[in-house]
Amino acid sequence: MIAMVPYLFELLDERGRRHLRTMLMAQAGQGVLQGLGFLFVVPLLATLTEAPVDWSRLWLWLVAIVAVVAAHHVLLTRSTSLGYLVGTDVLTSFHERIGNHLATLPIGWFRGDRTGPIGRMLGKGTMDVANIPAHLLRHVVVGLTAPATMIVGSFFLDWRIGLAFAAGATLCGLALRLLMVVVRRNDDAYEHDIGATASRIVEYARQQATLRAYGVLDRPELGTLEESLVRQEGSQSRLTIRGAWALIAFFGTLQLVVTAVIALTVALTLSGTIALAVMIGVLIVTLRMLEPISQLGELAGHVQVNADAIGRVRTLLAVPPLPEPVLPARPSGADVELVGVRFGYDEGTTVIDGIDAMIPAGSLTAVVGPSGSGKSTLLRLISRFFDVSEGSVRIGGHDVRDLGSAGVSRLTAQVFQDVYLFEGTIADNLRMAAPDASDADLDRVARIARLDDVVGRLPHGWDTRVGEAGSTLSGGEKQRVSIARALLKDAPVVLLDEATSALDPANEAAVADAIGELARHRTVIVVAHRLSTVVAADRILVIERGRITEDGNHETLLATGGTYARFWNERVRARGWQLR
Repeated sequence: MIAMVPYLFELLDERGRRHLRTMLMAQAGQGVLQGLGFLFVVPLLATLTEAPVDWSRLWLWLVAIVAVVAAHHVLLTRSTSLGYLVGTDVLTSFHERIGNHLATLPIGWFRGDRTGPIGRMLGKGTMDVANIPAHLLRHVVVGLTAPATMIVGSFFLDWRIGLAFAAGATLCGLALRLLMVVVRRNDDAYEHDIGATASRIVEYARQQATLRAYGVLDRPELGTLEESLVRQEGSQSRLTIRGAWALIAFFGTLQLVVTAVIALTVALTLSGTIALAVMIGVLIVTLRMLEPISQLGELAGHVQVNADAIGRVRTLLAVPPLPEPVLPARPSGADVELVGVRFGYDEGTTVIDGIDAMIPAGSLTAVVGPSGSGKSTLLRLISRFFDVSEGSVRIGGHDVRDLGSAGVSRLTAQVFQDVYLFEGTIADNLRMAAPDASDADLDRVARIARLDDVVGRLPHGWDTRVGEAGSTLSGGEKQRVSIARALLKDAPVVLLDEATSALDPANEAAVADAIGELARHRTVIVVAHRLSTVVAADRILVIERGRITEDGNHETLLATGGTYARFWNERVRARGWQLR
């Protein structure tokens, strides 16, 4: 339980750590005073049972008890106020540290399946972590220090009773440990399943058109949302049931220890080993010791859940960011060079397996190959969404790691298959690439990307709001906004991944012309299956299983009769197919 304290120190700044240290000392003092208050009852009772009563000593113990209780309440007030203050510090530091860390992570780390868990971490996880110093930590510290004080004091009453208390506390500690292990193991599974469910709910809301078109709403056994809900229900049931059995085992152990201590104390009294007053005092101490330990058991599940929340935050903060250079290099040109590039998303897997290529500035290079061959991954490496496992990616003569993420971002503009538009107007989404762009600049790139047709028919033109993730626009319209945004950025290197895949045939030629115009002044690398784009390329790279197997222009590769020739013939046949 107390192991979560170092984690809190990691999350806090120096001011927060100072408050936390003061709070812990106040809580520990509170527990010691609580234990002393109950121990002082024993000499008080012994004094009362003496004949004659030593009134001076009686008043001494009464004053001692009153002083201990008063000091206890002072520390209680202080530690409670500090708990809320530290909780606020944790909230502030929590969001700040996670936000800053997320901004340093590789862009490729942000997969769709992480949306739900991160959202839950920043929502419920935030309150769980802040709840530890604000509410739970006082019960944990007092629940440990008060019994420990009473156990140490019991040795001064009788060493056998002290040993009994120590042995009983050890058994209770083992039972408590078992309870927390059970909760931790099942809570991990529950949090994983509930995070997956959150991601599926977002997916379910966004993909209503597809789900309804294929009747998945009427067949829940085919939907991942239904499966996620079933898994979440099962993991929640296991957490509740197994936690309940572990809690029963803890309280059973506690009651067994209390019964054994009481029986030992009574036996020692009947044998004349200890006085009656001492027996009464020991019984009072035993029953009062029961309260903080019971509270530990009742709160153990909550403490473990909140400690797990801290663990998830630490796991996130442990994800290594992309290393950034102290002094970013200055590129000389816009050529792109790949030297011995190897990369795999997971350890032991290889997606790009030794690619060497020199792509001169101002050229149009098409990348083709079967699905899963590594085409999109190659563009992501050039954009520095990830760092290569081996080799280097260079832009303008410098490794992208020496240019830094900000430098690579300034040099490149990307148009990928999955276009995301932010809530706002069409103009707002374009000006993300160039905040100072004029209306004339918007009109210019709109004409090239054929976005002017879309803007012209919308009721509010450039001021039309696109909705969440561009939900009010079609796939082709969003793609055109993305292409126009890349044009407006005016970066020397443009990367397009199936940029024309969502466009209708009527606009395919127009967008191909836009890509050709880009190539006159920029280095353009495009992953495409469209015939017009492939034919217009200065150079075509064929990638299979993460390697370049063919390299040349359209005529050269057709004459070779290899993979590209087969690819071309298939596309020609598909394009010539029609209904009769």
